[in-house]
Amino acid sequence: MQTPAILVNGQANELVSSLDRGLLFGDGLFETIAVRHGTPAFWDDHIRRLQHGCKVLRLACPDYSLLRTEVNGLVDAEEQCVIKIIVTRGAGGRGYSFDEQSPTRIIQKFPWPDHPREYTDVGINLTLCRFRLSQQSRLAQIKHLNRLEQVLARDEWKHEYQEGLVCDTQGNIIEATSSNVFFEVDGQLITPDLANCGVAGILRQQVIDYCRHHGIPLAIGNFGLNDMVRVEAMFVCNSIAGIWPVKRFNAMEVTRSVITERLMSVFNYP
Repeated sequence: MQTPAILVNGQANELVSSLDRGLLFGDGLFETIAVRHGTPAFWDDHIRRLQHGCKVLRLACPDYSLLRTEVNGLVDAEEQCVIKIIVTRGAGGRGYSFDEQSPTRIIQKFPWPDHPREYTDVGINLTLCRFRLSQQSRLAQIKHLNRLEQVLARDEWKHEYQEGLVCDTQGNIIEATSSNVFFEVDGQLITPDLANCGVAGILRQQVIDYCRHHGIPLAIGNFGLNDMVRVEAMFVCNSIAGIWPVKRFNAMEVTRSVITERLMSVFNYP
């Protein structure tokens, strides 16, 4: 893997303290941002989610202007890349309790991923993960650093699938391992309710807003495995990949709908 360009607290550096609470406890947040034509896409949306997550964790959020300045400097003349912003509570002693501390601010620049074109042109293969997500409404929707659930779910397959569908402990479909999911049933889009677990993706919200503003029927609610027999089309999405239509869910073949095509024309990069 190519080593990314990294800033730690504004300085070119790859090292953080071994006592950093992000390392010790996953005590922090992150945002992964697509840079296209030298510009971070959906920048304000990412920062709003970061600010909301900091409020939930009672963590001091870095200044908006400082983050933008550092990101712009790291992007430099790069036309297309991936920026990851990480904010931790900073270094502390042993134990879970914390006093007021100085957060650690990490910004990384990665090359743009080389996803096969067929993922958008043809679609992806999706599997059902055995692992179940725990419910914790206080941590739901934010991108906290503790991603062990996603790590264990993703470890269930190698290369035969491109994504894995994950349910919560109550059997509700929540998301894919690194993307959100939308189903089409009777001409209506349905995306899972994330009130108790899961990540509220930036592109997920963009799709929701677009549908509401353009008269595309959409509902947010509980969706279980038994409901999969009603699915006419489905897709996954995130800020980096855009929209990937699903062509197969385990042994179930899935068609591609007019709604999916329309949304791909809006949100997928050429």
